Amino acid sequence: MSFLLELLPFLHGWLRRLMVKYRAHILFCVIMTLYFIVRIIRVTLPNAPDFIRYHLTDLFFVPAMGLFGLILVRLIKRDATLQISPLLLFFQTFLIALYFEWYLPFYSPRHTEYTSDLMDVLMYFIGAVLFLILQKRI
Repeated sequence: MSFLLELLPFLHGWLRRLMVKYRAHILFCVIMTLYFIVRIIRVTLPNAPDFIRYHLTDLFFVPAMGLFGLILVRLIKRDATLQISPLLLFFQTFLIALYFEWYLPFYSPRHTEYTSDLMDVLMYFIGAVLFLILQKRI
């Protein structure tokens, strides 16, 4: 029993260092899990509120994409302090909004499957702001 009590501080310190080192990875997994839960809700609960069915995935999209890119760049550059600049993130968000809310609904060969919605654009940009806030902590 005393061995376990001596082991607890070591395990706590090790787990804490591991969580700090992989904080972005953990956050990415949490966001993607929430994203897929919302996608499942859209299919299984057709009477779910419109915000959940149509806009919540757009809110998660930019932070998930930003985290994926940040993790990848940090891995390639081997620099855990790298961050995505707000200008680059907002430009990326603008391109996403342009592609999903203008090009696909109007010019895609499968344009009938897509809709253009200003609320989606707003969710993309709110997601970008959330990513910038989260990025300061990871």
